[in-house]
Amino acid sequence: MRAIRRIREYMPLKAYFFLVTTILAIAAVACYDFSPTVHLVVAGDIATADLLADRSIQYEDVQETNRHKEEVRKNQPLVCDLVLDPLSHLRNTLQDLLIGLNRAETLDDREAMRVQIARLTGLDISELGLNVLSDGASQDLINETLMPYLQHQFSKGVLSEMRLALPYKGGIIIHNIISGEETLHPEIDTVADLKSEEAALSQKLASLPVSPNSRRVLGLVLSALMQPTLVPNYKATEERAAVVVQAVAPVMYRIERGEIIVRQGEKVTHQQQIRAQTLWNKKADHFDVSRFFGIAFCGILLSSGLLFSPSGRPSSPVSPRDFAFIACLLILFVFMSKGIYLLGEQFAQNSPTFVARSIAFAVPVTGAASLSSLVFSTRRYLATGLLLAFFCTMMIDGEIGHFIFYFASAMWGTWVTSRTQSRQDVIWSFIPICLGLFVMWLSTTLLISGMHAHFLSEIGCVTAGIISSVILTVALAPVIEMVFGYTTRFRLMELLNMEQPLLRELMLNAPGTYHHSLIVSNMVEAGAEAVGAHGLLCKVAALYHDVGKVSKANYFIENQFIDDNPHDKLTPSMSALILVSHVKHGTELAEQHRLGKEVVDIIRQHHGNGLIRYFYQKALQQADGLPPSMADFSYPGPKPQSKEAAIVMLADVIEASSRTLHDPAPAKLRQHIDNTIKSIHSTGQLDESELTFRDLDALAESFQKILRGIFHHRIAYPDKIQKGRSPVPPTAEQLAHGVRAKQMRTKPGPVLAAPAKE
Repeated sequence: MRAIRRIREYMPLKAYFFLVTTILAIAAVACYDFSPTVHLVVAGDIATADLLADRSIQYEDVQETNRHKEEVRKNQPLVCDLVLDPLSHLRNTLQDLLIGLNRAETLDDREAMRVQIARLTGLDISELGLNVLSDGASQDLINETLMPYLQHQFSKGVLSEMRLALPYKGGIIIHNIISGEETLHPEIDTVADLKSEEAALSQKLASLPVSPNSRRVLGLVLSALMQPTLVPNYKATEERAAVVVQAVAPVMYRIERGEIIVRQGEKVTHQQQIRAQTLWNKKADHFDVSRFFGIAFCGILLSSGLLFSPSGRPSSPVSPRDFAFIACLLILFVFMSKGIYLLGEQFAQNSPTFVARSIAFAVPVTGAASLSSLVFSTRRYLATGLLLAFFCTMMIDGEIGHFIFYFASAMWGTWVTSRTQSRQDVIWSFIPICLGLFVMWLSTTLLISGMHAHFLSEIGCVTAGIISSVILTVALAPVIEMVFGYTTRFRLMELLNMEQPLLRELMLNAPGTYHHSLIVSNMVEAGAEAVGAHGLLCKVAALYHDVGKVSKANYFIENQFIDDNPHDKLTPSMSALILVSHVKHGTELAEQHRLGKEVVDIIRQHHGNGLIRYFYQKALQQADGLPPSMADFSYPGPKPQSKEAAIVMLADVIEASSRTLHDPAPAKLRQHIDNTIKSIHSTGQLDESELTFRDLDALAESFQKILRGIFHHRIAYPDKIQKGRSPVPPTAEQLAHGVRAKQMRTKPGPVLAAPAKE
């Protein structure tokens, strides 16, 4: 149930239904045959034209397949159930007869026992035979020797007649109905029947020191009471044979694309007619139902890669707009590939192989994948590129080489695009994309058909595909930003420009906050790279996460450069309200300047619903009656919903609190970082961010590297050395809530950096 709930969280129903509907529509178009119907040829006729296979197809030789199935059916073993009740019946009957004979004292009693023996065995036992059975030595022989022997023999399984198993060449399977164990006897003669057991019993009696008369009586009585313990189960035998026959692989022959079925002027053979008939049947249907379900199911399975991470860690939830964007991307580029393919067929109707080999390389899959890399991280655009490569291959009836080319070119395009810094860089990326795609084209075209005469046409198609990919990437990126509200990589790079109005306002009105944001942006960038998050998004969000402080900058400690602290004149609740308001105001400014939904969400979530503990404790001390409500001293939330938001929260708090360290040695700094992360984790702020403990450890390591560079030591110049010990810096709690320690105003001490903040 937990797994089902998890999947439901990752798959918004309506949006995923739209994606599935898109996949079904693409599968339907891919399975519809738009080419003309193949003309049927009949055995014995003279072919009036060359008949080429315009597709690779397999067909079954039904007659040969049926022959194989019948042969497999005959070689199936007979299933026999091992039933031990007859053995128990033999033992109990003998015991009853022996006890009855021992109790028969009169002639009438002995006559009654003779009648009972005749009824059970069908033997007319004489008085001499009764004496043999009544003899104590004979009874001891039966109980101690003969019954254990029969127990051993019959427990292995004994048939009534061997002829029952003769038709089954595969041997006998003995199925123990009690334990469920099965034993295969490939050779039938390894299983005994009643006749062979009677002969074995006679040999056993002959080896015992008994009189001939006793041997004869005991052999007759025991043989008459023996019953088979193997019962043929014909129903189970037929069911198993049916399963095996069903699993027999059909005898298949393959027709390759471009293969000549029959040449002009040749007499059509029966085999050629079957091959032409197979192609005709496929063409006559125009819609391949089985292929439709195959493409649809494979597409749905591949789309599930959007929900999982290659590293095994859970990925961030897929939003409805993500599904909608991927669906639109598939519709545009996959149907574009079908259009390109059909257009190519119009120009090369007499050479289907040329179309399949050449025009397929003009499909701009690289551009589609590059667009996905502008808005998705590696986990998303990898799955998107896989979907694009698969469906484009299906649309052109391509081969494995085409799929490899599409997927490799998509990954190469995303790698190049993800390293561009502006839209102009995308245009210049034409050169490396060209080099990479030509290498991929050469590899795949040699894989598909080796050396051929259409290299120049294929080079032209590859070049056209590259040019169209670059143009579509540049042209459609603004459309994606406008229609879907994405903050693309280009937009994020533009937001990093320090000339952005919002950043300039932050730098001028809240320089301490600006400096703090710069350090946090460096920290989150390193941390995101360590845990596989969106590093560029983290860096941009960190720059703008405290932008809401510009309206009341002097109420935050990092911007207080005079002795007066405005919070000294306010009540704790009012101070808390001012601190909380910077999140709401920052969200409004981010929306007003169109920073993008991702950045806005991180600004809203970077404090979670944490408690402003300093002012809450101060309110408790000043309370005369009822204690203050914790809700009045907490941020509105929500808690971080993504790894990126959680990374910004951790870096924000760690950078601020690290300002309180008097001697930030590496070990002390690492201990401080670990304690801060544990404190945040213990309050539940990271519960919805999907950061693992391994991620937290990696973040701590990367944060330490950045902070060590900031808190590096310098050699003190002689005229700068202060006598006496440096004062103890203010606590993290004081700095985090706008309270400046007197020591920092009145006594000299080491200047660490801009003080921390809430």
